[in-house]
Amino acid sequence: MSQRPVVVLAEDDALLREMVAEAIEQEGYRVVACDNGFGALKAFFTEPRVDVLVLDWLLPDIEGQDLIRMLHAQRGLSELPVVLTTGLERELPVFEGAVCLLRKPFAADELSRILHRLTQSTPPVAYAARSPAPF
Repeated sequence: MSQRPVVVLAEDDALLREMVAEAIEQEGYRVVACDNGFGALKAFFTEPRVDVLVLDWLLPDIEGQDLIRMLHAQRGLSELPVVLTTGLERELPVFEGAVCLLRKPFAADELSRILHRLTQSTPPVAYAARSPAPF
């Protein structure tokens, strides 16, 4: 039996973090939910493996761009895929390692498709059975 892909979720909004974590877990991922950037950074040193980082652009302790730079400076994390999320309306610069930018609110199925593309080679079985829920 293969291991579930591991997603670190860094989101400071508690309700949104809980909703996204639950939706991701229902898709078969193991989620390490963090309420700030340094919690997410710590997860990379305590978890044996992390497949994807879902990162809020603005966190109370560090901006997404700075966390990406710190992680990508570490050996073994330079290719880590990062999905940035933001509620900001302004244009954001592109940062190396961020595979995409999701504007809040985003649909659960949109994040699911992205995670699937980054971690799987076959479509998830129950994916089409659920209706999209916005985050």
